[in-house]
Amino acid sequence: MNGLRGARKAAAALAASAVAVLLPLGGTTALAADESPGPAAVDVTPLEKVNALVQPSVVFLLQTWDGYVYDTFNKQYLNDGNPFELQFQCTGFVVNPNGYIATAGHCVDFKEVEGSFVETAAQWALANGYYSSTTLTLDDIVGFDDYRIESSERKNTADLDIQVGWGASVSGIETSEVKRARVIDFDRQSKGDVALIKVEATDLNALPMATDEVDVGTDVVSIGYPASVDSVTDPNLTPSFKDGSISSVKTVQGGVLPVYEISAAVSGGMSGGPSVNLDGEVIGVNSFGILGEPQAFNFLRPSSQLAELMAGAGVTNELSETTQAYRDGLLAYWAGDRTTAVDKLGSVVDEQPTNKLAAEFLEKAQDLPEPPPAEESDSGLPVVPIVIGVAVLVLVGGGLLAFLLLRRKGGSSPAATPPAAPVAPATPAAPAAPLGGPYAAPYADPVSSAPAAPLGFSGGVTTAPPPTIPPTIPPTSPAAPPPTPVPTASVTPPPAAPAPAPAPASTPVSASGPLPTPPVASEEPAEKHEPHFCGNCGEPAEHGKKFCSNCGSPLA
Repeated sequence: MNGLRGARKAAAALAASAVAVLLPLGGTTALAADESPGPAAVDVTPLEKVNALVQPSVVFLLQTWDGYVYDTFNKQYLNDGNPFELQFQCTGFVVNPNGYIATAGHCVDFKEVEGSFVETAAQWALANGYYSSTTLTLDDIVGFDDYRIESSERKNTADLDIQVGWGASVSGIETSEVKRARVIDFDRQSKGDVALIKVEATDLNALPMATDEVDVGTDVVSIGYPASVDSVTDPNLTPSFKDGSISSVKTVQGGVLPVYEISAAVSGGMSGGPSVNLDGEVIGVNSFGILGEPQAFNFLRPSSQLAELMAGAGVTNELSETTQAYRDGLLAYWAGDRTTAVDKLGSVVDEQPTNKLAAEFLEKAQDLPEPPPAEESDSGLPVVPIVIGVAVLVLVGGGLLAFLLLRRKGGSSPAATPPAAPVAPATPAAPAAPLGGPYAAPYADPVSSAPAAPLGFSGGVTTAPPPTIPPTIPPTSPAAPPPTPVPTASVTPPPAAPAPAPAPASTPVSASGPLPTPPVASEEPAEKHEPHFCGNCGEPAEHGKKFCSNCGSPLA
């Protein structure tokens, strides 16, 4: 009896020592977590993010058309045989690092400028007395329909020269540098209004094209060079960013071609520019608006139509390693991750020394606080993992030793214990889903936050005012599950679980959670007496006998 009590006391002491070791370790873990907070995110608006992600890929296009005008009635060329020159501006964006640029089809289509040639030639005829009649008007001359436009080599077309300028210095191309482009392929406005042109350059910063379906209410930013702005400001190649949203999804050409109606204020000169989502992915190409409409009713051609044109030309939408590093570096900077941001943006500056945006953000990233170094022990190993490992070993060793002692003492012979009181049956608890290991404790489900409303919207679809920059709206995400507490020697069962059977004072645990309780042998009916042994040979004495049946020695 005294031996059994001593074993129980030893087991309890071991369990208590395990708990005493573990509790300070839990405090150490919490302190280490408090001393190593995650990086703080940089305060930035969605429009600022889009600007940085997209600007290196947006280009200014200046189209110069040269055409001779031949009067088929009078059999001679106007303008003294010299060509007329017309200039237009559009916007484009890089879709492949090897010099491929997308724009609107009408920006490179002669049929879109043919009428301008006729009108320009008619104005010249009136101003220079080309016709003998002095009562003719501009409409009269245009109505004659006698003019034919010719290029230097062919009839019914004109020579096109496309000059490309960058709004941000990238990949060895300064903003003051101009490159010439040639037309690879295009679809007329009635067929899709997208075009693909090419400059002789490599390692350009391309934009990724969105592949997900676009829904009404999707936030959108339209980028381009509005001619109305350029006419009243000093010349530069900084594009305008107009925010809005998808107002509707419509079709044109008898339901053949889909178009997106947007609330962003797109105007002349922005044709061919990209309209992107808030991740800087192209969802459409700026195409057309409604003449005379004071409100912002403009339309995009879906990026899928551009993808079809590119596929026909054997061109894929892809990003170079440098461009991907640039985007990853920006995302790391906004997340406050100094190490990743400096590494990624530094590699971009090494590859593209003229990429001024990358250099600017690299400087900003270098100003972020240094990440705190991990606390280490004298052996050079992190303190917290060692501490937790020691705690787990103490718990496991103490608990198993206590169990073995109890099992050994309780199994040598039946113990005289009072019968246990009956336990009322309880409703068994549902099994906990495994998390972190097959024997992990039950874990609360994470709480999901409701998705944030799109910028400029509250409930239904509304139109955001064109010049408004969206306020900073932190992205919503499901709330993280609460941290798993450091296990102690006693694990509290979930509510509604049945009352546990008597167990050792310490429940063994592992790094992933409590170990399964070992099976307990069924109890036999308790005897009403204590066991006796022969003092001479140690043989168990039979109850009621006065002499040992083995050696004959008298029993005490």
